[in-house]
Amino acid sequence: QDKMTMSTMSTMTPLHTNFIAAFSSTPLPTRRSPLRPLQPPRLPIQPSSSSALRSCRISPLLVLPIISPTTLSLSSKPAIHQDEEGNCVFGKKEYWDEIYSGTTGVNGDDTINNNDGSITTTTTTTVIVAPEDRRPSESYSWYCGWDELAPFWTMLVPDTSSRVVIAGIGNDPSPVQMYDAGWTNMMAYDYSRRGVDRARELFAPSRDGVELLTADATDLPLETSSVDATLDKGTLDAIFITGEEIFRRSVREMGRVTAEGGRVVSVSTVVNPDVLLGEFDTVYWENVHDGSLAFAEDGEATIDLGAELYSWKRTGVPFVFD
Repeated sequence: QDKMTMSTMSTMTPLHTNFIAAFSSTPLPTRRSPLRPLQPPRLPIQPSSSSALRSCRISPLLVLPIISPTTLSLSSKPAIHQDEEGNCVFGKKEYWDEIYSGTTGVNGDDTINNNDGSITTTTTTTVIVAPEDRRPSESYSWYCGWDELAPFWTMLVPDTSSRVVIAGIGNDPSPVQMYDAGWTNMMAYDYSRRGVDRARELFAPSRDGVELLTADATDLPLETSSVDATLDKGTLDAIFITGEEIFRRSVREMGRVTAEGGRVVSVSTVVNPDVLLGEFDTVYWENVHDGSLAFAEDGEATIDLGAELYSWKRTGVPFVFD
């Protein structure tokens, strides 16, 4: 976990604080832009009891400035979350490969299970991940776990027979718990084969109904309008850091595969809200959650998700490809 003294924090710029807060498991003081004041929840739902509001810890929410996706020049030397060239590590495939494999930056043979069941062994050179940027390789939930997400997911995707896609599954155990809760018609993908291998370990041995694939978010191996709901928990954030164009293409691919009435549920805190909302064209999407404070049916609050909640419902307008 990132640990910083208050004296260190006092010298940090807003960009330092905001970005580190986004990817740190240690909460930092946050503030919401005066241009985006807190709004009442979109769904006029009253909590069933006072105890249901215990999770609603009303406090300022974080809205980040637009981050340059490929370079975050916070200092002239490598800093937290940066490689030696000053690029954010969360946008580098090598970072995720190393996190999922549990390696320490040395060369070696890499054995990977392919989508077709075959095994490939290659010699790879991994990047060296700084100690403060390491995460557990076996299992790690970004932003929040299933317990925090479940009330909102259940409200948005109540039909457990829905065809569900998990974007960038990696080693997140939350989709496994979602599967156990009844959403077994599931496909999950990651662009890191090592991440998919970790997911196979988490779903094994009895959850053989899930389809786990190595795939590119901009070119999914799915039929058009074949998906009822997609969960994005930090994946679009990482893609945005990689580059704005690939981010836009990934959002468009979500639009292609989502069926009429289907949902996209995103837990995000890196992409500027206006940028994220702007990519989901209102011709094709009806916005349900816009990152503002909202509540689930029993009073659970989005403040407990560790990031902001966005969701959209696909309209019936046929998707037009460029």
